[in-house]
Amino acid sequence: MLYVHENKEQLVHTSDFLEISVNPENEMLLSNWQGWLNSEKGHTGCLKILDFVKEYRITKILNDNSKVTGHSGDTEWMNRVWIPGLRDAGVKYFAWVYSYEFFTQLEIDNTVDRSTGIAMRTFFLPDDARQWLQVF
Repeated sequence: MLYVHENKEQLVHTSDFLEISVNPENEMLLSNWQGWLNSEKGHTGCLKILDFVKEYRITKILNDNSKVTGHSGDTEWMNRVWIPGLRDAGVKYFAWVYSYEFFTQLEIDNTVDRSTGIAMRTFFLPDDARQWLQVF
């Protein structure tokens, strides 16, 4: 089934490595990461996403890493702090768009494989991720 996307997102945060938009009507958050992500940028961005999840009562996230050129990889922190925080805040569905950088893909897979309590799926294209989220 094909879903038509209406752009009802509002930009709520922008920085040199992350843009966050929300669609309160669909309870969806869109995060677009870019560039090289060290641990500081990763933690800061993840916690910013968590703040907006709580503020807008988000249940779906489209986490787009397609413009990420690499990262320091902090899978343990994400599985210990960030993913449980998202789950506890009400996130039920999480679509994660791969970076084209191979080792970043492996880190994403490692995080998804170890996560519990949120339906998570990986995608190569943002449009495919959005269509999956629109089913819910």
